[in-house]
Amino acid sequence: MIRVALPGGRLSSQSRHLLTQLVPGARTDTRRYAFTRGDGALEVLLLKVPDIPTAVERGHVDVAVASDEWIAETGCEIRVLDPLCWYHVTISLLAPQHHTVATGGTYSVATPYPRLAARLLPATASITTIAGAVEAYPGRFTDTALDCVETGGTAAANGLVVVRELMRADVRIVVGAHTDVSHPLVREVISVMQATAVHPDCDFGALNESVIPR
Repeated sequence: MIRVALPGGRLSSQSRHLLTQLVPGARTDTRRYAFTRGDGALEVLLLKVPDIPTAVERGHVDVAVASDEWIAETGCEIRVLDPLCWYHVTISLLAPQHHTVATGGTYSVATPYPRLAARLLPATASITTIAGAVEAYPGRFTDTALDCVETGGTAAANGLVVVRELMRADVRIVVGAHTDVSHPLVREVISVMQATAVHPDCDFGALNESVIPR
């Protein structure tokens, strides 16, 4: 059996559309997370975005759609294929309006991406790892936050501005080191995924070679 992982969360809509192409007849209005094709040859799992790179690296799934920021954060050794351009986000340093952050100075930062923060920020930055509600921290518990920004609406609603854009992120097709990409079913899955690309030649995350394993 070939296993495929698709991301939930803000990518649920695109993933569920792709699910119906991979598993014809699959109901997307349920709370199920696992769907098997009628012939039993393919299983599609809906997983949390941060968990997908690890699932691929460990061989739990063969093909997946994963986000650049979590590929970089986990440091998993997986093979990165085509970008799908399902969304464009940045990993950015946020701070309260009118707050000055010295480029090389000492400041504290709250983030769900501690490994990325350690790689992208000065060694003098004091990193606090949190699970969510990142925008609540700057100006109260930390000086800044390092978080994923799509439209900037959440940051603005919490009185924050982008101080620096540190990384651009797309979502991509990925496979494991164990995956036989010549397998007919694997090739079929990859082809169906490629057809969902919003802009096949998208290079939004092309500058991430320094933080994404290749």
